[in-house]
Amino acid sequence: MDVKTMTLGEFKDAPRSALKPLADEIRQFLISAISETGGHIGANLGTIELSIALHYAFTSPDDTFIFDTGHTGYTHKILTGRIDKFKTLNTYGGMNRFVSRFESEHDFIEASHAGTSISVALGRALSMRNNGLPHWSVAFIGDGALSEGLALEALNHASVEKDIRLMIVINDNGYAISPGFGAIHEYLQSRDLGTDQPDTLFTALGYKVIGPVDGHSIDDLLAAFEEAKASPQVCIVHARTEKGRGLAPAKNHPFKLHFSFPFSPETGTSTLSPPSPSYQDVAALAIGDCMEKDPTVMAITPSTLYATGLSGVFDRFPERCFDPGMEEQHAVSMAVGMALSGSRPVLFYQSTFLQRAFDQLIHDVCFANQDILILTVRSGFAGYDNPTHHGIYDFSYLRCLPNMQIFYPKNTNELYEMTTLGLTKLKGPVLIHMPYGPAPMHDIVRGEATLAMHSPELIHAGKDGMIVTVGNKVASCEAALALLAELGLSYGLINVRQLKPLPDAELLRFLGDVPRVITVEEGVLEGGFGTAVSSLMHQHGLRAELLQIGLPCAFIEAGSNEELSAKYGLDPAGIVKQIITRWGDKS
Repeated sequence: MDVKTMTLGEFKDAPRSALKPLADEIRQFLISAISETGGHIGANLGTIELSIALHYAFTSPDDTFIFDTGHTGYTHKILTGRIDKFKTLNTYGGMNRFVSRFESEHDFIEASHAGTSISVALGRALSMRNNGLPHWSVAFIGDGALSEGLALEALNHASVEKDIRLMIVINDNGYAISPGFGAIHEYLQSRDLGTDQPDTLFTALGYKVIGPVDGHSIDDLLAAFEEAKASPQVCIVHARTEKGRGLAPAKNHPFKLHFSFPFSPETGTSTLSPPSPSYQDVAALAIGDCMEKDPTVMAITPSTLYATGLSGVFDRFPERCFDPGMEEQHAVSMAVGMALSGSRPVLFYQSTFLQRAFDQLIHDVCFANQDILILTVRSGFAGYDNPTHHGIYDFSYLRCLPNMQIFYPKNTNELYEMTTLGLTKLKGPVLIHMPYGPAPMHDIVRGEATLAMHSPELIHAGKDGMIVTVGNKVASCEAALALLAELGLSYGLINVRQLKPLPDAELLRFLGDVPRVITVEEGVLEGGFGTAVSSLMHQHGLRAELLQIGLPCAFIEAGSNEELSAKYGLDPAGIVKQIITRWGDKS
């Protein structure tokens, strides 16, 4: 079979003897294609045989495969006719990094947060049963995602349902994003291939467990799937796989090349220019400095060590650093327990994953009102992952939380100072947002925080109006001022460093005499920063006309910051256009 021209029907009709060569061909294709475009290479190299066996044993789309965090779906995409789209990966409007209902009828749900697959698959299986349909529902979940509370809730439910066609496949590669952690990980890893060692964990919950099965033996996988289909019980097929299989540089990589930018297949090194320092690197620098001075500071990141810059801090202070795995809710409540016991915890998340701990933020963090610092990276646009990865909702849903203080830096110096303040002087819960991508570098004075981060910064004065913005849009707004000046318009600019509570008195002083106020934010307008400024102005009777520039309350497509800013009017030209559209080019 030629992988580049093969149809799903031709694949289904192929003899078993053709499947192993097909797996080898797909592996080489993925290494070649992803080395050019970048993508989630490690996990996908480990699931090639699993995906082939699933499609050979079941009939998609009548039988559905629910991929937990769908970035393991590359082979599934190839088998369902999308190999020609791989060249568009990581481009605007190109192939999704995840499975997506917008791409194919074979993609049941688009999911980029872990732990959801068993619940969704159970819902599908129950609907099929009640509608009298014989279709199978297959949950495809990694060993790391099994520690998610949602996955455990679904496991508690699924085994007690009767007459459902549900199968759960555990893709056990010993990793979440970071290396695996915890009791479930240790249990799965303790079970050896090729032995008759009985399962004691899942069978006690009412499941039939098949395996561990060699996840790279298509014959063994097919035998396991046929056994599961013949069983009256809900079956768990435990497949042992290797993350990054077939790519030599992945073998000793700390995250088995979970995700990569374009890279050399021989060395694994990026073929792009060396990356500039990121915001998270600077935050990690401040955390490490504070931990040197204060033995009560503890650092926590739930399975996103690679994205936080904290690897060096974890190496220096292993007894005070914790990666509990994909357990976002648990990490927050654990931090509260630390704070109540005299420690000073700092939590570091990707913005999108903090959403999962919303109840813990309300019930545990803000209600307890303890000294806890939370850092979120990728606030604002988050690149080519998928619409749910953008951190464009965070300020809207965090604004309502009592006791929470929220900051946003415009550069690395402000971030270092804010982080230091959050771990030394500020009381109560403190949250600092930071954007995705390289950071504008400014001289950092390490040590004590000295800047007045509670106060807004008047960057420019202007007689025609005032632009009020937050850290990640300061540079765009400064460029917009220059374009407005070319039109003979004089606008000022305020950098609001503390978003909650707003510095009311100082903002009112700056805005009291200006005829126009423009708020600019890289977030949804509903409930966002502009809404907060609008409320302040109306409460105090300010007469200035108001224009709020931001994003609609919608799921925004994947794309680079430049592409999305241009489309949604958040680049300098777009900001100017909205101002001129509202008031014309005259003062």
